[in-house]
Amino acid sequence: MTTSNSKINFGGAVLNGDRHLCAFFHSEDEGLRTLLPFIAEGLSADEKAIHVVNADDREEYRRRLSDGGIDVASVEQSGQLDIIAWPDSHLLDGGEFDPERALKMIDQVLDAARKQGYRRTRGIGYMSWALQNQIRAGALMAYEAMLNTILTRYDDPIICAYDLSRSGGSVVLDVMRTHHAALIGGVLHHNPFYIPPEQMLHELRERGEIAADERASRLS
Repeated sequence: MTTSNSKINFGGAVLNGDRHLCAFFHSEDEGLRTLLPFIAEGLSADEKAIHVVNADDREEYRRRLSDGGIDVASVEQSGQLDIIAWPDSHLLDGGEFDPERALKMIDQVLDAARKQGYRRTRGIGYMSWALQNQIRAGALMAYEAMLNTILTRYDDPIICAYDLSRSGGSVVLDVMRTHHAALIGGVLHHNPFYIPPEQMLHELRERGEIAADERASRLS
């Protein structure tokens, strides 16, 4: 695993090995306002930035980053910032979300950033894409669980941001169980509810939310 000597200060705490984080907000404005220092710090440190947004929101997201003081045109042109539109490349022919394809994409973009010479990538996934596109909760949680396996290969912090106004209680609970740390009210907390990926997949199979023969190896 590639590691960096510099510490990441975020949400009033230092990230000590917690690389898959969830963040809960009550609006997109609150979310971006909270995450802007994390974004700006990484760009100032010449780190790679990868942001995943709903395809319909990409131009609006660029505008909001610019309003927050980010020189979007410059960092996109240099290749330091990639704003990836979800979900077109991660759907099966029938329109169903494919966790395996999504995980491969994350692995590929993180590996590509490392090969480009970036010592670290800071990633943010704005999970409204899943809620707006009515992705099955089981498929989404399988993706979230197995992303932990992918991230063991890197030293890159990845934040999955959820809008509480669009997220049901059961989804929030499962999100908590698939992330090592949680940002709540702008404060970072180590997450005691986290469970290993295979345990989460087993529970999803038991609940009938993913296929009974779904195996972690397919998603790793």
